[in-house]
Amino acid sequence: MRWMEWLKKGGEGGRPLYIVVGDDPFLRRESIRKAIGLEIPGDEADVGVARFEGASAKLADVVDELRTLPFFSKRRVALVEEADPFVTAYRKELEAYVEAPSSSGCLILAVKSWPGNTRLAKSAAKDGLAIDCSDPKEAELLQWLPAYAKQAGAKMGADAVRLLLELVGPEPGLLVSEVDKLSIATAHVGEIRREDVARFVESGRLEAIWDVVNAAVEGEGARATKLLDDLIASGEHPVGLLARMASSLLKLHHTGRLRATRMTLAEACEAMGIRPYFAQAMGKQHAHLGPSRVDRLPAELLQADLDIKGGSQLPPRVVLEMLLIRLAGPRRD
Repeated sequence: MRWMEWLKKGGEGGRPLYIVVGDDPFLRRESIRKAIGLEIPGDEADVGVARFEGASAKLADVVDELRTLPFFSKRRVALVEEADPFVTAYRKELEAYVEAPSSSGCLILAVKSWPGNTRLAKSAAKDGLAIDCSDPKEAELLQWLPAYAKQAGAKMGADAVRLLLELVGPEPGLLVSEVDKLSIATAHVGEIRREDVARFVESGRLEAIWDVVNAAVEGEGARATKLLDDLIASGEHPVGLLARMASSLLKLHHTGRLRATRMTLAEACEAMGIRPYFAQAMGKQHAHLGPSRVDRLPAELLQADLDIKGGSQLPPRVVLEMLLIRLAGPRRD
C-alpha cells in the first residue's frame, strides 16, 4: 500500500505485523505513528510501545516483548527502527514468527528495502501490511497536499500546490511545514492562493525571477523589463539576479541541445530534472528563441556577466535589460 492511501484511509487495529518501507523520514514517521495509533489508541501508546534499534536488537528480546501479555494497554507494539540488518540477521526466525505471531502483540519493522519476492515478504502479506514510503511522486503530492491543507483549515488550489512543489521540492516534511505556516498566514481568508505561496514561502522571490525569464523567452519584452525593474526596486542586486536567471536559461539551453540529438521534449525535460507540467512551457520557449539563440545562451550569459562586473560602461541594470530584450525579440532562424 502506498503511503498516501495509508495516511488518508481509516482502519482498525489487530494486525500482527506492519512493514514501513522507504527512506523518507517524514512519511516513515507518520506511517508508524498511524500504525501505533490503530493498535494502541489514545494515551496508552506511551506505555505500550517498545522501541529497538535494528543494528543491535536481539530477536529474543523483540519476541519476548511481543509475547508478553499487556498490562496497561490492550496490545503491545515492538518497533524495530532501521531494521534492515535485523531482518538480514534473523530472516529464518522471522519467517517462523510470522507464521505463528503473538495474538496480543504487533511487530513494526521500519526498513529501507523489502523485496516482495522473498519468502518472508510473501508470508507477511497474509496477515500483515507493507506501507511503501519510497520516492513520493509529484502526482501523489499534488493530490495529498490539498487534503492536508484542508485538515489545517485551509483550501489550497492546484496552482498554489504546483508552485509550492517547485519552490520546496518533493520533500513531504518541508512541504507540510510550509503548508502549516501558510494556513496560519491565510487564516483570515481560509484559502492558500498561489500569490500567498509566492509571498510567504522563503523562496518566493525565486518565482519572481523565473517570471522575468519566462516573460523574456516567450517574447514579452515589455513585461520582462517591468518585472526586472520591480525586483531591482525591491532590493535585488543585478549580479545576483543574473546568477539566478542563468540557472533557468542554462536549463533551457541544455534541454534544447538534448532535443537536437532527437530526444523528444518529454525525454529532454526528464533528463534535465524538469517537472512534466513545465514541459509545454519549455517547448513554447524553444519555439520562440529558435535553435540558434538556444545554442548561444551560454555565450550571452557569459558576456552579460563580464559586462555587469566591469566589462562595460553601461549600468548593470541596463545590461540585464538589454539581455532580456534580445531574448524577447522575434526569432530569425
